[in-house]
Amino acid sequence: MHLDDRSIAAIEAIIKRGNNAEVRKKGEGFIVLEVTKKIKYSPGELESGKSNRS
Repeated sequence: MHLDDRSIAAIEAIIKRGNNAEVRKKGEGFIVLEVTKKIKYSPGELESGKSNRS
């Protein structure tokens, strides 16, 4: 697998947006995926504004 300039540019753009980039094999080549995670619920933290972490 060889990352070309377009692949690297796509990965850099994803990282600049604060998301994760994932590179996966597909057939003889590869694909670049943008991975985002969004907190839908966090008990206590959203209600009081305080963190429940130590």
